[in-house]
Amino acid sequence: MSNKKLWPWLVAAALILALGWAIRSGWFAGRDNGLLTANGRIEGRITTVTPEAFGRVDKLDKDEGQTAALGEVLLVLDDPALRERIRSHAARRDALAEQLRAVEVQLELLRRQVPLEIAQALAAVTEARAQVERTVARAEQARRDAERYANLAAADAASRLQAENMRLSVVVEDKALVAARETQARAEKQLALAKLGEQRIAVQSAERDAMAAQLKQAVAQLAEQQGIFERFSLRSPLAGTILTRTVELGEWVNVGMPLFTLVDLNQLYLKVYIPEPQIGKVALGQEAQIYVDAYPDRAFSARVSKVAQQAEFTPKNVETKEERVKLVFAVELRLKENPGGILKPGMPADGVIRWREGAPWVRP
Repeated sequence: MSNKKLWPWLVAAALILALGWAIRSGWFAGRDNGLLTANGRIEGRITTVTPEAFGRVDKLDKDEGQTAALGEVLLVLDDPALRERIRSHAARRDALAEQLRAVEVQLELLRRQVPLEIAQALAAVTEARAQVERTVARAEQARRDAERYANLAAADAASRLQAENMRLSVVVEDKALVAARETQARAEKQLALAKLGEQRIAVQSAERDAMAAQLKQAVAQLAEQQGIFERFSLRSPLAGTILTRTVELGEWVNVGMPLFTLVDLNQLYLKVYIPEPQIGKVALGQEAQIYVDAYPDRAFSARVSKVAQQAEFTPKNVETKEERVKLVFAVELRLKENPGGILKPGMPADGVIRWREGAPWVRP
């Protein structure tokens, strides 16, 4: 075959090779079809669960790979010393509550009894004073009668017997007056004693208040210990999947020790790095699709949820040494859903961002 006939075939072969190279290298995918392609690993927001109390692992309810609902118990701790403190505080609370009830009963009785005693004593004093006044009046009248009859007897106008009887009446009334005054004194003392009941009420009230304060303190101490005990149940702070468990049954753990790590499989994202010349095409909310080797026939919908505001050099685990000198921007593609939780953190994946509206999807 002559050179003139061979030349068109060589040109055609060169064009086919160039077209193949352009397609293979992504020249069309990155520039002409409205898509940006990058790779990375699926990640999730990792939550580390730590205990808030010191104790021994008494029960393990969850293991790696299992799911946990929000608030579900992961493990239960125990501390015999704490249990004994709770029992002691509960016993003290119950004893103080019983004593307080007894003091309140006594106080209520005093509040009913003392006013009655004061009223009775006051009535007795009033009666005794009236009796003294009546006796004083009779004694004065007896003296006047005795003096008058004495004068009459001296003038022979009355018998000496009558005069003597009048004098004896004075003696009787004087003795009655002494007795009435003694009765009044006793009644006034009884009234003073009855009024002391008001002080007994005040003392009893103060005792009741002090005991109520002690009971309140005991209840607070018990609640504090019970609060610590309630923290012995380590609960999941989110609905997610357990990635790691670093504790075994029977181990003693300290406050703040990492025991579980969890991830919400419904909040996964692919972190990729976009070269600086291409970052202008990326905007928040853009549609994206994620592809993983484990499911070659499926595409997972996503959207651009985060674009770094500062460039960085390509991370070491992404490209070759030559590529790491390039400036890139970190971009997160958040998955819209993870049906059945089939996607896991750490899976390598390819991400495709549609920066031109309506561009058809092309799997990398």
